[in-house]
Amino acid sequence: MSLRTWYFVLCTQILSTQILSTQLLCTQLLHTQTNFSRENATNLLHHLSVTIGPRPMGSPAEREALQFAVEKFKENGCDTAYIMPFTRTSSVNTNSGIAIGIKRGATNRIIVIGGHIDSADPEIPGADDDGSGTAVVIEASRVLCSTPKQSTYVFTCFGGEEQGLKGSSYFVEHFKDIQNVVLMLQVDMANGLGTIDIVPETHGASAPRWLVKAAVEEFYKLGYNNLRYPAFFFTLNYSSPSGSGSDHESFLRAGIPAVDFSTDVSKPIHTPRDNFENFEQAGLKRSGDLVLKLAERFDGGAPPRATEEYFLLLIGQTPFFFPVWSCWFFVLGTLFFVAFVIFRIRRTRLITASSRRWTFLKMLLFSFIIVCCAWFSSNVVGLLNGNRYAWFADPEPFYPLSILGAILGICLSALLARSLPPSNCPYKHLRNSVALLFLFTIVSALASIKIALAPACALLLISVAMIVRNRFLKFFLIAVSPLWMFRFIFSEWKELIFRNVAMGLPTEFVTVALFNGMMVIVFTLYILPFLFAIAAVIRQTPEFVTTLRFAKSKWTFAFTFITFSVAAILLTNLPAYSNLWYRNIHADISYNMENKESSFKLKSSEYLDGVHVSFDNQTTTLNGRITEKELPFPSTFDSTLVLVHRTETKNTHGDTTNYTIELSLTMKKRPYRVSIGYSSGNEKEIPSISTPFVVTTRKNERRIEWYSFPETLLIIPVQFQVIGNDTVKEKISVVFSELPFGVKIEGEKVDVIPRMEYMYNYIYSR
Repeated sequence: MSLRTWYFVLCTQILSTQILSTQLLCTQLLHTQTNFSRENATNLLHHLSVTIGPRPMGSPAEREALQFAVEKFKENGCDTAYIMPFTRTSSVNTNSGIAIGIKRGATNRIIVIGGHIDSADPEIPGADDDGSGTAVVIEASRVLCSTPKQSTYVFTCFGGEEQGLKGSSYFVEHFKDIQNVVLMLQVDMANGLGTIDIVPETHGASAPRWLVKAAVEEFYKLGYNNLRYPAFFFTLNYSSPSGSGSDHESFLRAGIPAVDFSTDVSKPIHTPRDNFENFEQAGLKRSGDLVLKLAERFDGGAPPRATEEYFLLLIGQTPFFFPVWSCWFFVLGTLFFVAFVIFRIRRTRLITASSRRWTFLKMLLFSFIIVCCAWFSSNVVGLLNGNRYAWFADPEPFYPLSILGAILGICLSALLARSLPPSNCPYKHLRNSVALLFLFTIVSALASIKIALAPACALLLISVAMIVRNRFLKFFLIAVSPLWMFRFIFSEWKELIFRNVAMGLPTEFVTVALFNGMMVIVFTLYILPFLFAIAAVIRQTPEFVTTLRFAKSKWTFAFTFITFSVAAILLTNLPAYSNLWYRNIHADISYNMENKESSFKLKSSEYLDGVHVSFDNQTTTLNGRITEKELPFPSTFDSTLVLVHRTETKNTHGDTTNYTIELSLTMKKRPYRVSIGYSSGNEKEIPSISTPFVVTTRKNERRIEWYSFPETLLIIPVQFQVIGNDTVKEKISVVFSELPFGVKIEGEKVDVIPRMEYMYNYIYSR
C-alpha cells in the first residue's frame, strides 16, 4: 500500500472518530437538558417587563403581574392557583402579595420553586431582576405539571423582595403546609451564559451540604459553565444583619434547605437599563434546566430537612466545606505559630544596631503615598476626559491603572526612603506587621470568624516567609500574603459595590472629601502591615537590598511615571457610559403646601454637561463640570394635586393634653410614596402614638409610611399626648414619580429619575 493510501486511511479514521465523538456529545446533551422552553420563557419575560413594565411593591403593575402569574399557573396545569395577599409588613403599610401555583403529587412532601415578581423602583423594568426569575418559575411549572410527580410542587412569585424579602417572609410564616416543605429553589436573575452564582446561605445558616453538592453536579452534567460561589463577597455580606440577599433566606431561617441561583450582578440591575432590550435570553434556559434537574433529583425524596453552617469554597467543580470549628482552629493555631516565630526572630534582633526613630510613622507615610497614588488614579483619567467616573461603563481596564499607580507610589516611597530610612532590624518590622494583623484578626473575629481567616492567613504566610531560607520562596510567600485580604476589597461583586457607591455618594465637596479621606486612611492602615512584612524580609535577605536600590533609582521612578501617564491618556479614549450604563439624573421638585415655598433641582453623581431641560417654552442646556443645578419653577406645576384635611379633638388634664386626630389625604392620582412623621419639640424625646397602621421609629421620629402607590384617599387616625410646654411636630410628605406637564430632560445616555414631593408641616401644642 502506498504512503498516500496510508495517509488517506489515517485521515478517514481520525475524521470518523471526531464525528462519532461529536454525535455522542450531542446525544448526551440532548438527554441531560430538559423540556424547558427558552422561547416560552422569553415571551413571559417580555410580558412582565415590557407589557406590564416596572412593578414596585404595592403598585397596580405588581398586582397585574401577580394575577398574570396565577393565570399562567392555572393554564400550565396547577391544581390550585391564587394570590396570597399581605396588607402590611413590619415597616410599611403597603398592600402586596404572592402568586402561588400548586401541583399536587403522590405525597404531601413539598418542593417550592420561587422567584420575586417586583422590581426596585417605578423607572426600573426589572427584566433581569427579577422578571427573568419569575419567567423561569412559570415555565418550570409548565414542564413539571405535564407529568405525574411524587412530590407536591408549589410555584411562588414573591412580591416585596426588593423591600426586604417581605413576600417570602410572609409566605414562610403563613403558608399552612410550610412544615411539609423539604426543599426550596430560588431563581433571582437568569441573564446570559456568563457567571452564575450559587447562593446557599443567610445570616447564621447555610443550605445542607447535600444540596450544594447536588446543585454543582447537576449544573455541570447539563454541560454548562461558569458556576461560582462568591466566597469573599458573602463572607462580608453575611457578617452583618443588613447584608443583601434573596427570598431563599426566609426559608433557611425557618430551617428549610434552600438555595438561590443569581446571574452576573455586574449587569445594570436596579437601574432603568435593566430592560428587555439589554437582557441576554440564553440564561433563561440554563437556570430553568438547573432548577428542573434538581427538582427531578429530589422528587422521590430528599435527605433530612435541616440547615448547617460552614465556610464554603467552590474550586472548579468541587465544593469544599469547612466547619466553623475548623475556622476557629485555624485562626487560633496560626496565632500560636506566629507567637513562636516572633520569639524566634526576636533572639536574632539587632540589639547593638543604631535604632531608627519614628519607624512606624515613616512606614505609615509610605503606605499613605502608595494608597493615594492608587486610589486617585482613575480621577486622573476623569480630569482628562471630563467625567467624574470615567470607569463607570467598564471598570476592568482601570484595575491595571490602579496597580500602576500603586507601583508609582512605591517608587516615590523608595526615593523618600533614601532620606527617611526606617530601621534596619528585621524583628522590629516583623513585630509591627504582626501586631497590626493580630489586631485585624481579633476585630474581624468579633464580626465573623470567616472574616478572621483572611488576616490569619496573611499572618501565617508572613511568619513562614521569615523562617524559610530560600529567598525565592520568601518572595513568593510575601507576595501572596495580602491576596485574601485584598479579595475582600476586590470581591466577586466588586463592580456592583463600586457603582452603587458612586451613584449613591452625595456630590457636595465636603462630603466627597470626607469620603475619600476616610477611604484613604482605611486602606493606608490596610496595607501597612504588608509594608512592614516586606521591609522585614528585605532586611533579613541581603539579596533583596540590591533590588531595593533599583527601586530607589530616579530612572525607575521616571519610567513608572511615564508608563502610568501613557496608560491614563489611553484610557481617556474609553467611553465612560454605554448602552448598558447611563448617567442617572435625579430631577427633584419640592413644594411646601404651608408656606408655598418651592424648588426644582437636578442632581447627578456624574457631571450634567450636555443635558437639555425644556419647559415653559424654553430650553436650557447645561454646560461645565457641575453635578447640581437649581432651575426656575415650572408654571405647569399643580399645587392642588394633594389636599390635606385634619380633624382634631383634644382633652387637657393637668399638664397633659390628649389629641385624637383624623388625618385625611386626598390626591388626584396615586402617589409613589407617602410618609407621615411625628416628632417632639424636645429632641431628646420621641412621642408615643397610637394608630391602626404600622409605625416605625427613625432617629427621633415615629413614622407611618406607604412604600409605593397607595390609594388616592388615605384616612389615618392617630392618638398622642402633649405634656407640659412640649410640642408634637407633624410632617407630611407625599411623593409622585413624575414631573409637571411639559417638563422634559434629555441628554446623551441619560436616565431621568423624576420625583415631585408635596410637604406639609403642623405643630400640636398644649
